[in-house]
Amino acid sequence: MPTRKRLAGRPRLVLGPVLGHTDHASTRIWIQVRDDPDLYDVRVEGVGLFRFVSTENGAIEFGTAIARVTGLAADRRYTYRILRAGRFIGGARGTVRTLPPPESMTPILFDAISCNGARKLGAWQQFAEHVDRAQPSFIVMMGDQVYLDEDEPNIFRDHFDGERASRRQAIAANYRANWSREPVARLLANTPCYMVWDDHDIRDGWGSLASDSPVVAAKFPRGAAIFRKSVELFEDARDLYWHFQGCRNPRPGDHVDALNQPDPAFPNYVAGPLPAGTRIGMPFVFRCGRLMVMVLDSRGARDVFRADKPILGDLQWQFVDRVLANVPADIDALAIVTATPLATQDPDGQTQRLMGGRTDDVEAFRRGDEQELFHPRSRDSKAEGIVKAIVSAKVERLVGTNPNLGDFQISNLDEARDQWSHRTSRPEQRELLTKAFAARLVNRPRGFKGRELLLLAGDIHIGCTFEVSATRPVKAKAFSLTSSGISQIEDRQPFVGVYVDEAFALTPFIRSELKTVVSQFNFGVVTVTPTGHGAQVQAALAHEGNSFALALDVKDLI
Repeated sequence: MPTRKRLAGRPRLVLGPVLGHTDHASTRIWIQVRDDPDLYDVRVEGVGLFRFVSTENGAIEFGTAIARVTGLAADRRYTYRILRAGRFIGGARGTVRTLPPPESMTPILFDAISCNGARKLGAWQQFAEHVDRAQPSFIVMMGDQVYLDEDEPNIFRDHFDGERASRRQAIAANYRANWSREPVARLLANTPCYMVWDDHDIRDGWGSLASDSPVVAAKFPRGAAIFRKSVELFEDARDLYWHFQGCRNPRPGDHVDALNQPDPAFPNYVAGPLPAGTRIGMPFVFRCGRLMVMVLDSRGARDVFRADKPILGDLQWQFVDRVLANVPADIDALAIVTATPLATQDPDGQTQRLMGGRTDDVEAFRRGDEQELFHPRSRDSKAEGIVKAIVSAKVERLVGTNPNLGDFQISNLDEARDQWSHRTSRPEQRELLTKAFAARLVNRPRGFKGRELLLLAGDIHIGCTFEVSATRPVKAKAFSLTSSGISQIEDRQPFVGVYVDEAFALTPFIRSELKTVVSQFNFGVVTVTPTGHGAQVQAALAHEGNSFALALDVKDLI
């Protein structure tokens, strides 16, 4: 083993530690440092010393590193401390509790959050108090861990046209500014976290605008410069996502079967940062006791203008099919995480009728008009804009093409396309819901109840719960919980009829019904209790004060 070089100066971390994927025998611990990650170790009390390994290949750009700690006992809390060149670093410590063994009947408590803007602390203090009291096994952070287009430094505003090296460092600074806040830093250091990105980890509406689409770029050469800059921003944000978030998630080979072979139920395939020019999803799946959690990436391969699998992409769908076809027999509850809610908006509701067919951004891209594409101006009064939007939608229903009359809410065009109920996403929405309900019975022993199904999401800046009912492929119900956001909230009414709808069909055999709407900062709390032949699942949104929501429905006017 080579001798380590000792560097002068008081050792300290730039960011971290942060806990990642943890099972019954191991955990991942992440740090960011100013110098060579090879100088750093983590000492786990009663276990030993483990070396940090850089997440980067070759030259050190960010100083991010992972230590994989093995040889731990199940369902036990350990204390750890970070060292540099053999010396403990002040304040760089934490604790981690391993998960129960896979066969355990232990009840599982976990939390779900999203939309962590840095402008406000939101519910982080209340969330920290809950975590200290309840000691969840893990936290699922369902997208928008940072707001690269809103928080400072504002990457999209200040660096979209900039030099890539400075942009990448600015993105890293955004992560540091957000995650170093108390109590955010404390929670990340002491509770295993699983993170998936969403649009604000890149830019609002990524993959839902013409600027991001290879399909649109191939048609309209005047938009080539916009497309090139959008792709460069995406690839820089994706690199940072890997080094700051994705590297802690489950990787290929983390789950093995009784013969120590890769378990086909856990076909995680992302092992490192993706090369330039690649557009694939980065999903992952893991288990905690008798709970299985599948986390899907709706941004990595997203192109709503692509004819086939525009949201998840072919490779990620292969992953979904393998997971849902191989759910282990002893899994009593299945949670599916999609950053954008899967079952909260009516495909034939007023939002999709008004906005779903508009192509204002495509026209701006065709002209090469970057300003109008990203920052469309509103010239109409609100009343005039609504009337024009309704007329435009009526014309579309008659002739099949939206004339894009007026400019009502065109700055939110990407929000309508982001939804699973948008026309481009509908085939995948139907397929995912149908296969998720069918997976309740996959490999299930005779005499056992179908496993419980839970749909988790964030993104929309309000919290809500839905009951999703199916008559085919099986007669069953699922609970949908959207926790959004921990520190970013939508304060404009109305909500119902705009962001969410009340009761509607998603397929001929699957319906969704609104139960609650939360208009305050919130976080999700889920308990899974195995019963010996199934499981009981309790899921709720925690928030302050009472909750209410106004409704607006102009669908019948369209």
